[in-house]
Amino acid sequence: MQVQAHWDPISDSTYNLHQLTEEQFARVKVRCPELVNMEWKQALELFNTKPAYPLKDYNTTDFQVFLPSSTAKVGDIWELDSEEILPFFRQFHSGATTEITIFSHRTPKSDGAKACLRAISSDYAEIVFRIHAQFVLDAPGVRLLPAQFAGRLILNRKEGAVVDFSLFLPSRNSNVDVNAFKAADMAFIPRMELSNLSSTPVHEIAWETVITEKESRKKLATAFYKFAEIEWIPIEDAVELAEGTNRPIHA
Repeated sequence: MQVQAHWDPISDSTYNLHQLTEEQFARVKVRCPELVNMEWKQALELFNTKPAYPLKDYNTTDFQVFLPSSTAKVGDIWELDSEEILPFFRQFHSGATTEITIFSHRTPKSDGAKACLRAISSDYAEIVFRIHAQFVLDAPGVRLLPAQFAGRLILNRKEGAVVDFSLFLPSRNSNVDVNAFKAADMAFIPRMELSNLSSTPVHEIAWETVITEKESRKKLATAFYKFAEIEWIPIEDAVELAEGTNRPIHA
């Protein structure tokens, strides 16, 4: 399967760490010379991101990392081997890693990759997944930490072939952290995605057992974070519920 990569540069951030002025960069070099062994224009080029491989061919065996090791039913969650996933992320950049580090400190609780069987029929199965990864750019201490990567894979069960695949950075107002020059920033990348060039018309598949996309993403989130089980409600409803049960909201 031929997979295409898209990687837009940062389009917005809180502190513009990716677009320091020449004067700002000069001050950074004075403050931490051991980390900034480059010129201003080289620093700007660090964040002018583009895929290492705009197109790459994968074999069917490459996608086996996303499959469960034993029989699964719709809604089941399983762990993915982070090391075996790395070739997909290195289509973006050779510095991809699934070991999350913030300012040289490992944060194992942020690591991980999990998948969920979302739908199944006699002919097809759809797997959705959530993966945490980061990219060590071509300078000491410069990292991009996407909030998460989401994706899906549709498998032809009879042929054992992958017919649809995508892996992407969800789009929201800030979806990546920037660690560089002993500083941090929150930024937005409009599009960062891997997707196959041709696929089966998935909307035509008649699923026999299925959960919604929202349900599957919720299951993945709660598998990573216990607090994701909290059911949030509008403040007006919370006030009404508190009054009806005679329980203060902040009890």
